[in-house]
This record gives sequence, C-alpha cells and structure tokens, in this order.
Amino acid sequence: MPDFVSLLLFLVALFACATAYMLYKKRQTRLNHLLGQLHSLEITGGLKKLLTQIQQHRGMVSAYLNGDLSFKYKIAALQSDIDRQFDQLSGQFKRSPESLQSCADIRDAWKQLHPCVLHLSKEDSFERHCLLIGAVLNLIRDTAEHSQLHRESICPYSFIEILWHLLPDTAEAIGQARAIGTGVAAAGHCRITDRIKLGFLITRIRQAVERVEAGMGNAKIAMVADNSFQLASAAVHVHIAHLISHIEQKLLTADKPAIDPAAFFETATGTLNSVFTLYDQGEVITNHTLQNQLTSARRNGKQSFAMVLASLVFLAASLVLKHGVS
Repeated sequence: MPDFVSLLLFLVALFACATAYMLYKKRQTRLNHLLGQLHSLEITGGLKKLLTQIQQHRGMVSAYLNGDLSFKYKIAALQSDIDRQFDQLSGQFKRSPESLQSCADIRDAWKQLHPCVLHLSKEDSFERHCLLIGAVLNLIRDTAEHSQLHRESICPYSFIEILWHLLPDTAEAIGQARAIGTGVAAAGHCRITDRIKLGFLITRIRQAVERVEAGMGNAKIAMVADNSFQLASAAVHVHIAHLISHIEQKLLTADKPAIDPAAFFETATGTLNSVFTLYDQGEVITNHTLQNQLTSARRNGKQSFAMVLASLVFLAASLVLKHGVS
C-alpha cells in the first residue's frame, strides 16, 4: 500500500510539473508575441516618418523643377534627414528579417533617385517619387499585418484598417496634391494635365475620408471612441475642407494662379500633419493597449514560473518519499 501511495504521488507530481511547464511555455510564447508586436509598432512609426520625409521631398523637388530655386537648400537638408532615417530603420529591421530585404530595396531606390533628382523632368521625378512612396506604403501594411495585432482582440481589424491602410492612403493623396499644386504655384500656370490630376486627387481625398469615417462607424470600439482620437479626427476634416477649397479657388479656377509656392506647400503640409497626428494618436492608443497586455503577460509569466518551481519541489519530494518507502 505505501508503495502504491508513493507511486500515485509521484505520478500526480509529474503531471503537475508537466502541466505547469506547458502553461509557462504558452505564456512565454504570448509574452514574446507581444514584444514582437511592440517592435512592429516601432517600425511602422519609423516608416511613417520616412513616408512623410519622402513626400516632402517630392513636393519640394516639384517646386524646384517648376522654377522656384529657393527650395534647393531645403532639399539638400531633407535628403540628409532621409539618409539618417534609413540608418535608423536598418537597425530596427535587423530584428525583422522577413522585411529586411524590402527595406534594403527601398533604400537602394532612394540612393538611385536623390543624386540626380534635380536634373530629372518634372514628370519623371513625380513618377519615381510615387513609386518609392508606394513601396514604403506597402511595407507599412505588410509590417502591420505581420504583427497580427488583431489576434486576441488586441486591436480589432477595423481599427487596423483605419490606422495602417486608410490613413496612409489619405495622406498619399494629399501628398500628391501638394506636389502638383506646389509645382503649379511655382510655374504660375496650370496645365490641363495638372487640372485633371488635381481634380482626380480631390475626388480621391474625399473618398478616402469617407472610407475612414465608415471605418470608424463600423468599429464602434473604445479605441475609436477615445476623446483625443475624436478631436484629431475632427481636425483632419477641417484641414482637408480648407485645402480642397484652397486648391479649387486658387489653382483650378484661376487662369494664372497667383499663389506663393511656399505658402501653398505649408498649407498642404498642415493638412498632411493633421492626418499624421490622427495616425500618431492611433499608435499611442495601440501602444497603451499593448503595454497593458504586456504587463499582464509578464505577471502571468512570473506566476506560471512559480508554479513550475513548486511542481518541481513536489516532484522531488515524491521521489524522496518513493525511494524512502522502497
């Protein structure tokens, strides 16, 4: 009978030890996944900064190629900032090997563009900038999707769609309008092709805003209901309405637009900044949610590790008892 009891205790202790270890491994996997999501959030933030810089570069170069030489020194300074941002991103992507090559390809495209950009045609410069920006946008989306923030309801998919798909698309439409509009202002006349492009971009901007509004309406979650997020969203609507009115009145209806290129560039930049402020606010909310999840995961990890230790002590005691009885 004592042999049976000691064997039973040993089996119970072994089962408890195995269960505790599996729970510990599961919680460690969860913890590592959360840390990976936070790292992805850092990368998307860095890519967003790179996106804004290349969009600015496109607009400044457009003004320069249309005759406003005052942008020349600003362009050189911005190119240095972009190079530094690429350096920072390269370090961040070392921990994300699945996207490292994509980042390297974008940097190679930038290295091919910026040395000759002031000698390109207006059309070629715009097209090559747009291709480069498109690659950055795709990498932002891929990084967000790879992070799987929608898992376990950390970030509902509708919120992810707003933050990493719709807002960057809206920003790019505004960025293209800024580049073309600044070029028109610098040239002092609006070609038919520019009118068509600006008209198309105005429609695209309006549609993008409608999609953001629809996404927020479908979300109905605490993230979207956050007061700071709502205020930032309202500011976006005000800025976009002002920019569209500005383009229609100052550029599209005037035979010879008499608007300062730098002033238009700043107006459009203010609108872009409002979109990215909304984006930043969304990232802050996401980061806060992840940090709360991480705190809970670390606490659970410590508890499960303590359970493993306790089960090991129980197992050791059962072994001593078993051998003692034997």
